[in-house]
Amino acid sequence: MLMWRVRRGFWNLIVWLKFAANRPLDIPAPPGKRRVIEPKPMIEAIPEVPLHNVMVCARADIPRDERVRRNTLFYRVQVWLYSVFSPMQSGLPPIDSDPQVALKQAYTRPRRRLFRAPELPAEYLGTPDLGSLAVRGPFAGYTTRVDDSTWVWDLRMLDDYQHHPGLLKIGSRVLFDRDPVRRSLRARRIECALGSIEPTDPLWTQACKIVLCGASTHTSLVRHFNWVHLAGGAQLSIATRNNFSAGHPLCRLLWPYIYGTQQSNDIVTRGQMARGGDFENVFSFTFGGMCRLFDDGYLSYPHLVNDPEADGEARGVRGAGFDTPTQDNLEALFDVMHRFVCNYLAIYYPRNSATGADAVHNDAETLAWLEELNTLVPNGVGVNPDDVTWNSFARLLARQLYLVTAQHDILGSHMWDYQLWTHRQPARVYEDFRREPLDVYQRLVNANYNLNVHRRSLMDDFTHLALDYRAKAVMLQFQSELATLQAAMDSQPRAVWRLDPRELEVNINA
Repeated sequence: MLMWRVRRGFWNLIVWLKFAANRPLDIPAPPGKRRVIEPKPMIEAIPEVPLHNVMVCARADIPRDERVRRNTLFYRVQVWLYSVFSPMQSGLPPIDSDPQVALKQAYTRPRRRLFRAPELPAEYLGTPDLGSLAVRGPFAGYTTRVDDSTWVWDLRMLDDYQHHPGLLKIGSRVLFDRDPVRRSLRARRIECALGSIEPTDPLWTQACKIVLCGASTHTSLVRHFNWVHLAGGAQLSIATRNNFSAGHPLCRLLWPYIYGTQQSNDIVTRGQMARGGDFENVFSFTFGGMCRLFDDGYLSYPHLVNDPEADGEARGVRGAGFDTPTQDNLEALFDVMHRFVCNYLAIYYPRNSATGADAVHNDAETLAWLEELNTLVPNGVGVNPDDVTWNSFARLLARQLYLVTAQHDILGSHMWDYQLWTHRQPARVYEDFRREPLDVYQRLVNANYNLNVHRRSLMDDFTHLALDYRAKAVMLQFQSELATLQAAMDSQPRAVWRLDPRELEVNINA
């Protein structure tokens, strides 16, 4: 235990320094000359992470204007330290049975001075309320209609990937009924490694742990890092840099949302995905299992998830006869972004003028951007040069903004209030259901802490990127509408599940 205290103190200091030293990126105007980025399979760009389907920017091709030498050096030292003085130590006892005590021991006072402690969601106060989690919080996006009376979370595919020895497989399926009187969902059955379990079964609480472990793992590995960072955000950045000139209005629109993406993805991938990284040591999968999950998950990326209205319709949760607070919350955020994009497009591609209807089709840079975006993004983005209309193009641009702001936050830093309560939502499920050992939990806390470093806010002023006074006015109107939405949310009691405009970062790395 003496060695563990030394090890824990050393890594807590590293994490604290990283958090304290972080500064939001200054986002300059796009440079006039930019090298074309040609994405390569991960195994070629980062041989330590042998993925064949995931396409990334090689370190040598990271744009010069994005390179922050201090960040690169820090991560190189951190990854090197993983091999010489690992954060992990075998044979440690489990964390304290009292979740507040376990958190207090892992999340100490110096870090609490920089960032608040997590709040326990109401759904975790007793036996987890899966019905409430199906419509509130980061897992609401899994809820999908089966028929007129049944909705489901289906994460059975997680069983297909190799787990660490001594762990239960975390694939599961949860079936939900609708309660028309309470306008809510209630879980009626869980299918998992324990069998087919109903709420009256003594194993229900353990089955809930498997479900929430699977949802947490899939959210962090697949929906957050794989889909937002690698399949979505990285490819948006590459297509934008490759096809738009510095003075193109769409380059100026998208620039705050893509700046810094390539360097950030490169250094974070090496720290989290390589052997000895966070993902292998925190979650259920072996290194090989994790790599297979990423390769498969990348090819299954559905870009539609970045349009909450269309996604909600596809999953059958809009107007289904029960309350959907997270769905409503995300639609409100998307609507503000969509109005902003429409107002901005109307400046340079007037919708109702003689030239407006064909403006997008006549813009070679925009068509090339669309073409490459559909080539780079797995399964495309749903709008291509042959069928693009003004309305579909505006909605596509709004989806890009939503991807790197609201989608990134609800699946990443927003997990702070959910993922650390491992008495309800374990990082791993052991065969004997024992609690996580101290090193696994500590690393989970540290990884989530670093997701919450202060980044450039969506509500900051980016008018220095505007090409003219009209674009500047539209940008200022966007900030005003975000502030109005924030004020409306502030008039309601604070809710752990809610995503506020003030929490949103302008991109995945700023």
